[in-house]
Amino acid sequence: MKFKLILNPKPIKSKSWKAKSPRESMPVCTLILPDKLFKNYLKNWSGSRSGARCLKDLLELYGPDLHFQEKLNPDSTLMLYQKKEEGKQKDWNRLNFRPDLDDWNLLGNYARKHGVSKCYLFTFLLSRYFSETPSPEVSEKKKVA
Repeated sequence: MKFKLILNPKPIKSKSWKAKSPRESMPVCTLILPDKLFKNYLKNWSGSRSGARCLKDLLELYGPDLHFQEKLNPDSTLMLYQKKEEGKQKDWNRLNFRPDLDDWNLLGNYARKHGVSKCYLFTFLLSRYFSETPSPEVSEKKKVA
């Protein structure tokens, strides 16, 4: 019995449906923000990678405070999530962006330490950014953003 080797003259090309992105970036992450915060976010951060820049700025400004601050959720057995306020109609908006891996991990570490979700912590930092009376250091940072 003879075996005949059959070669396919046309190589099979496999197509990948995955988005091509650099290895150091994350897949698309989604955070949910109240309407008022979302509008303020859009006014201050615009352009390409605005979500990643916003997260980096917030962590640079408030990261040291989060490290030494008391827990946002004193009952650390349960995770604290965002919820709609009773009696108030809030519109929520989705913020989709590709954060840097280091910033996303740092946000997650702070969120676990404080017993809250990443979305809750991001909203907390953003509301703190817009509600505080800016110190000279923060106002310089706001000008850059």
